[in-house]
Amino acid sequence: MTTKTTTTCTPADFYYSDYWGVTDAPSTSPHSAGRIEEETGFLTALCNAAGGDGTASKVERDHIFGMASVKGYTPEAIAQIDGLADAAESKTIEEMAADAKKALSIGTLRFAAGAIVFESIKAASKDGLEEKEKEAIFCIAEIMGVSKEKVEAMMEIVAEEEKLKKKRIAACIPNHPCLAPEYK
Repeated sequence: MTTKTTTTCTPADFYYSDYWGVTDAPSTSPHSAGRIEEETGFLTALCNAAGGDGTASKVERDHIFGMASVKGYTPEAIAQIDGLADAAESKTIEEMAADAKKALSIGTLRFAAGAIVFESIKAASKDGLEEKEKEAIFCIAEIMGVSKEKVEAMMEIVAEEEKLKKKRIAACIPNHPCLAPEYK
């Protein structure tokens, strides 16, 4: 007798499980302090890092939007990305630090400092990691209790992931007609 299997895996379930080893989407878990509040706190940190050099570029914004979409963020939170990114472009380091401190007070975000810093590095790296962006990232990390050494290690991991991505593409789909120019 064959048993029919039905999946209930959402894109967010897949992302959290595959990338982070987390069994529940934090902002929808019983540990959440409020979905919009947590999602906005996370997105604010990413936008601050991306806008740390005075410009949150299209590629950085697209990365943040895509990451939020895959994580199953609400349309209301996703709709705030451009506004958060625009605001980040003119924020001082002190304002970014205040945002980071506030984020740590929100539900499951108090456990997510490393992930916030890591995703901030990924977002800001999409158009090249500028010194002002690094300054913003180190500031966010310090407020969140993530050491400079850990941030540097995370920066290396982000760079290694990009190298592995290029290697994977070269091995699996080197001639795909839809490849972005940087992967051809």
